[in-house]
Amino acid sequence: MTTDITTFLDPADTMTPGDTPRPRSSRAPRHGLLSPRSWAELLYTLVDLAPAIAFFVLIVTLLSVGLGLAIIYVGVPIIALGLLVARFGGQVQRAMALAFLDLPTSPPAAIRPRKPGPIGAMVGVLADGACWRAVCYFVIKIALAPVTFGLALGFYSAGLGAVTYPMWRPYLPEQAASDGSLHRGAQWWPDFFVDTWPRMIFLAVLGLGVLWLAPRVVRFLTTIDRILIVSLLTGDADGADRADGADGADG
Repeated sequence: MTTDITTFLDPADTMTPGDTPRPRSSRAPRHGLLSPRSWAELLYTLVDLAPAIAFFVLIVTLLSVGLGLAIIYVGVPIIALGLLVARFGGQVQRAMALAFLDLPTSPPAAIRPRKPGPIGAMVGVLADGACWRAVCYFVIKIALAPVTFGLALGFYSAGLGAVTYPMWRPYLPEQAASDGSLHRGAQWWPDFFVDTWPRMIFLAVLGLGVLWLAPRVVRFLTTIDRILIVSLLTGDADGADRADGADGADG
């Protein structure tokens, strides 16, 4: 299964020497704090955590119960239900990726029943590769989503907090140094308080650096998610599986 790397690149980055360059808007930079794309990616990382946890818990619960009851055949429909939930969760993720990450994707192929009737439909679900790939996606996602959420929130919060520190510093409680003097400011280490303008300016500069870095960190993390979505949740993966199957049959 292969994925075209140009899926994750900006069209302007994939131009060949013979292509005619398209004019770029000077009002909408592609990266950074002034880019609408960066804020959309941040919103994606904040909104994405809840459905990732919900779908993972639901899928793992259904599959675990189904496997435990499979010996008496009652668990087989429960396993099929868990796979359908995973497939639906993949549709939700693709819709979110389109809305926030501007990532258009093709849906996976429809489930093909093995034979007419409910048994054939259930067997078709159990044999559907897209359902199992969606399960794999949420198994990976349950580790990726909290890390992405934490880093995105941490970088933006730390940067904004440092830049706006002079505005909210007066509301901090006073602290006593070892010599008995009182200081109203953040304490970085014993007897070092950020309560003078040189120190506050230095903190603000550090905050600007963190804010410059924040959208790039979020961009890197969402690119990992883009790769997972295209590789596991789209019709391209179905086509690769069919091609692999055809090659095996020819061999």
